This record gives sequence, structure tokens and C-alpha cells, in this order.
Amino acid sequence: MSDECGEVDFPVSVVLPAAGSGERMGLATPKQFCPVLGRPLLYYTLQAFLGVVWVHQVVVVVSAEWMEQTLEILQLFAPRTRSKVTVVSGASTRHRSIWNGLKAVGSNTDVVVLHDAVRPFVEEDFLSAVVVAAKEYGAAGAVRPLISTVVSPTKSDSMLDHSLDRTQYQASEMPQAFRYAAIMEAYQKCSAHDLDFGTECLHLVQKYVGISAKLLLGPSSLWKVTLKKDLYAVEGVLKEELCRNVAMLSDQELPVLPQLQTRLQDQLKSEVIHIKNQGQLATVGQTITALILAKSFPCDLNGTKDTVSQVWQGASSMVNRRVVVLLLYGETPGVDAMSVIFKFTQDLAKETKEQSIDIYSVYVEKQATSDVLDRAVAMIHSLIRQPDSALSGQVFVAQ
Repeated sequence: MSDECGEVDFPVSVVLPAAGSGERMGLATPKQFCPVLGRPLLYYTLQAFLGVVWVHQVVVVVSAEWMEQTLEILQLFAPRTRSKVTVVSGASTRHRSIWNGLKAVGSNTDVVVLHDAVRPFVEEDFLSAVVVAAKEYGAAGAVRPLISTVVSPTKSDSMLDHSLDRTQYQASEMPQAFRYAAIMEAYQKCSAHDLDFGTECLHLVQKYVGISAKLLLGPSSLWKVTLKKDLYAVEGVLKEELCRNVAMLSDQELPVLPQLQTRLQDQLKSEVIHIKNQGQLATVGQTITALILAKSFPCDLNGTKDTVSQVWQGASSMVNRRVVVLLLYGETPGVDAMSVIFKFTQDLAKETKEQSIDIYSVYVEKQATSDVLDRAVAMIHSLIRQPDSALSGQVFVAQ
């Protein structure tokens, strides 16, 4: 959190409207439940907020027919984390759904954040700036510059009537935040017409409570998933995020490591940090998204468990997925050795599932040729860039 944002030292709740049908997407499944890298889009938005320590409660508003699926998504989070979430039924319109969500917010809340469930990328620094501004001014919201000029057609024949100077206007985005008392008063006072046809919450607070919101220019990552192509964009962002901060830990001088590190950097198009001991890992664990644990086999696999459990302790949960690749280097393994590796990898994957960590093992033989090393690097690159929770716990042999 940046110092200029101020400190969030008061109760904050979040309402995520997720009851929309996603008609513009043209799919049978509402967009908030469409899978991205093996998990529903809603999962990533939820994790962004659940990873913020000063968010005390998250209320998810969904249509009744998607209630069961939402509860299943919550099972992907640790029990302590998902205990912060309340799920309520939506209504026929956006404002009526938000009102249902607001009524589920605890009365001890100071500030309520409203955010679309289909905007998965929320930066904590900006979120805190909006929340602090709402506490000070009563309401605050994100805005972005208009990209296209807005025109008004004539009602009779759709001819150009006039256009707006886009430099004088901005696009209203999410997140928006409000003092709890102000947003509750606005919804209690607003007309049935506003509840049925309105879309702008900042306008409700201005119209019915007399509070003009503070507008903050938000980052470009605040975009909303609206069309099918946007799902591919989300997938691309998540993949790039996973490739951006990769570390390789080995407390042994394995002759193959320099070659693997160089080739992997070429594939990832980013630096792979080489760490030589556990102490160094503690200093970078806050930022890395993927960890390669390189070991000469046979080795103490249980020590690897401790490393995985410690590496991301206290790290920001704004990173949606994390990957651990156990890179084993040794002689051609026998059946018994492969059974040990497979069972260990499977058990570790089960233990880390609720932490959103995918676990894989890649075995490279000492006799590996240059072509085999290239294939091992391709495997590791694919596992980092395109993690699949269904494959977590699998063992791959580079041949």
C-alpha cells in the first residue's frame, strides 16, 4: 500500500454483484462462471479481495440457480479465508441485486466497496486509495479516460444529432466505495425506477444523499469482462503474471543448472532468479509466482515440503495462482523410485490445493542430451505459463 493513500485502519466490506446472465457474451454460462486456466472467473476476483487483510467481509450476490456453483468455488479457499464470504441471492436488476448484497453487510462496517465480479484485476494500492477517499468524502470511484467519442443520434431516424467532447468526460469504472450509512440511505430512499433502470451507484448517493463522489483515475487493469474475447485476454494476463517472477532454488551445485536456467529465461522472456539457500528465498518469496526446486535424486523429499510451506508465508494474495516445479536430476529411476516420487508429488499437491499452489515434478536424467534438456525446459515453461489444477500432482520425465 502506498504511503500517500493513507492507512485503512477501519472495517471494510465488499459487495460483488455476480447475478448477471452475461447476454452480451453469447454463452449459456454466465461470464463470471466461465473457466479461465481451470477456474471460474469469479474465483480470481474473489481471491483479489480475500487477499487484502483489511477487508473483513465479502458479500457475493448471485442468481439462485448459480448458488450451488458459487459455494463450490468457495471450497477452493482455505476454511479461514472462505469464512469471510457471505453468498446471497440476486434480483431482477443490477441495483436490486446490489441492494440485496448491502443488506447482508454487517452494521459495524465503516466503508463498503462495490465491485463487479467480472473485473478480476484489482490492485491493492488503488483499492486502498478509493476506500480512504470514500471514508473522507463519503463516496469515491474509479474513472478512466474515454477511448471513443460519444455521439447522440436522433430518435426518429438515427441520424447524428450531436457529439460530446470526450476530453470533458470520463468513463465510470469499479471499484467504488461508500460510507456504509450513505450508501444504505441512498438505496432506502431511491425510487423504483432507479432500482429497475439505474446503473450508476455514485449517482444514487449524489441524488438521494447529496454526496458528490471523489473520482480517482484508475489503472488500465480495471477493465470489465464483457465479450467472449475478454476471457482470452484474462487468460493472457494471468499467464504473463505467472512467467514474470520465477525463482530457481538449489543448495547443490548441479552441473545442468546453468544450462537449464539460461534456456528457461529464453523461453519465459524474463529473468529466472537463482537462489542458493533457504535464507535467500525468504527475501524474494513475497514477489515470485513460480518456484523451481532443483535437487539431485535421491534426496530428502520431506525437506521440500517444508520449503513449499514456508516460501509464500505472508506473501500478498493478489497473485492468483502459484506454481512449484520439483526438478529432480539423477540416474535413470527404477519403478520403486518413480513410485516414491509420484506419491510424494500427489500428497504435496493435496496439501497445497487450498493455497492455490499447483505442484509438479519433472525428472531429468544425468545422461540427458541437449535435445532432452530442451524438452525439459519446454515442459517447465508450459507448466508455469499454463498451470492446470487438474494436472497438479503429476510427474513428468524428460526424454
